[in-house]
Amino acid sequence: MWLPPRRGQPQQGAAIAQPQSALDATGDGDLCNSAWRNSRWNLAAAVLAILLCSGAWSHARAATIEDVRFPTNVVPNTPNDQPVELSARLYLPDKPEFPLPAVVITPSSGGIKPFRELHYAEALAGAGIAALVVDSFASRGIVSSVHDQRLLTRWQSGNDAIAGLRWLSRDERFKPDRIAVLGVSKGGIVALDTALEVRRRWMRAASVRFAAHVALSPGCRWVNRSTVTTGAPILLMLAELDDMAPAQDCVTRAQHLRDAGNANVEVKIYQGAHHAWEALTPKPHFDPWAENYSRCQVWIEDDGALTAVGDGASIPRRQWYEWAKRTCAKLGAHCCGGTPELKQQSTREIIAFLRKHGF
Repeated sequence: MWLPPRRGQPQQGAAIAQPQSALDATGDGDLCNSAWRNSRWNLAAAVLAILLCSGAWSHARAATIEDVRFPTNVVPNTPNDQPVELSARLYLPDKPEFPLPAVVITPSSGGIKPFRELHYAEALAGAGIAALVVDSFASRGIVSSVHDQRLLTRWQSGNDAIAGLRWLSRDERFKPDRIAVLGVSKGGIVALDTALEVRRRWMRAASVRFAAHVALSPGCRWVNRSTVTTGAPILLMLAELDDMAPAQDCVTRAQHLRDAGNANVEVKIYQGAHHAWEALTPKPHFDPWAENYSRCQVWIEDDGALTAVGDGASIPRRQWYEWAKRTCAKLGAHCCGGTPELKQQSTREIIAFLRKHGF
């Protein structure tokens, strides 16, 4: 059985984590700087930039935040076969009534950000749902994989999410049958992957399963051919103008999941939104160096083999990156440009989805 090749070591020139975990950050410098650059002395845009950089749009903080550590889900003879101690932050609601439902939040390619992963954690805690934010990046000495997706693979992040599920399931403060997974972009891919039975077999995770999956702006073109899921509810939240993870691909994927027997798959498309709409910048930001796989369409077979959808060619399993660069990958994508109204709406709809399914 093949799984994504070992590509986790930072390369020369790659972004390396600072000693401080992203979980300890108080703001996102890159997006704040982008907001200021794009404001061009426009008063309204400048006000938005101030609010973004000050964190004024974030939810009221949870009453209790715990820093926790636990090992990743080690799978022998795969790229995640070495022990890694994961850093995570647990958000608990004010005056909790144990046992609580909980959500594992897995990071996007940009890493843990206050305006995104921590925003959702605080919002969930405010709604009476615990949230465990797993920092797959800092735990491996990495900051971001936006410019090189080999630095942290979906396989590694998926096994980290399973480790978070196991950690929560063993803690009597949480309901083991009411633990969901949520992620944006790369984290959204993980949220979908962990619903697939074939992936659960690969991860040797038959004894645990998530009770719900929330995937925001996931890529839906490099996917498992198998569409058999656990049957747990799935919510896909998509951006109409996403040029990194096109919405229509995920609409098609959602129907395939339904056709395979999961009637609890919901799709929401946010009109006028771009990738990573949680970032409240005056206008969308274009990153010319972001790796963009939106033109790559690949089946992942049940044995881990890779097949190009277009011509049926077999892709060398340890040369997927070189194949993508040669045939379909490109550089550059838009992100951000969200509004407070959109962010509030999507947050409310996540909580409503979870409430509907017993959280």
